[in-house]
Amino acid sequence: MAENSEVITIRVPSGTKAALRRARVKLSRDIREFINARMNAAKLRKEYEDIEMRARKRKVSGDSGAMIREDRESR
Repeated sequence: MAENSEVITIRVPSGTKAALRRARVKLSRDIREFINARMNAAKLRKEYEDIEMRARKRKVSGDSGAMIREDRESR
């Protein structure tokens, strides 16, 4: 576990915690993995949005496939 960590508390319906314990579900691990995956997805979404914004600012636009074919045919 990381040296610097914080605690997040959640409430679950009555009996849920005991049922998870009986089922030997490692809830803390599963929640940590989910939070990390969610955080990574958010980072990727932000990067994608940044790339998309920069792409909109480019002056070149059009069908890249058509441009490549045109270039190949001109050789």
